[in-house]
Amino acid sequence: MSDLPQSLTASTQEQARLLLDPALLTPLGHLLRGEVSAAQLARACGLSVQQAHHRLTRLRAAGLVVVTQEQPRAGRPVKRYRAAAQAFHVPFALTDHATLADLVAGLHRDLLARQHERVGRMLAAQPGRTLNIHLNARGQVTLDFDGFEDVLDSAISAHRLAYLSAADAQELDARVQALFDWLDEHAQSRADGLVPRLLGVFLTPGDG
Repeated sequence: MSDLPQSLTASTQEQARLLLDPALLTPLGHLLRGEVSAAQLARACGLSVQQAHHRLTRLRAAGLVVVTQEQPRAGRPVKRYRAAAQAFHVPFALTDHATLADLVAGLHRDLLARQHERVGRMLAAQPGRTLNIHLNARGQVTLDFDGFEDVLDSAISAHRLAYLSAADAQELDARVQALFDWLDEHAQSRADGLVPRLLGVFLTPGDG
């Protein structure tokens, strides 16, 4: 909606908690993109309609989501929701974290836990594996399990610290951004027959 404020700065700890809650970031993303009903939000996020309503109720109570219209129908009207602004800002002083490092770790913890849990389930399907530490074909130290190649078509995990020229570092940034642009272009709402992929890429200036 064009009449939405350009941005909204959190003014309460509850607003800050909700905006930084990993479980609400995906629903909030859909609400920032446009108007959705609870049923549409549920399908897009892989939630039940009841779960979507619960998230919308919490966000509305905190003033972060607004009802944009009500469509009449037999029984209760269908409400459509939108984020209360086109962007949100959270003052660090309102967060529950002692340091910015704690805050960043908290935002990523859920994603990493889901990735570890899914890979663990695939590996656990064949018990009795041995943990291996060795050099891969590129001469890099690698940690994996016997039979890990069995799940490589479904799970790819790699962490690298690389020292690059300024031009190559810029090229890497562009390639990672292009990957996410491609993902956004092809991603669909959850539906039967679609293959789920959980992608997490952490690209930061780093030092060994």
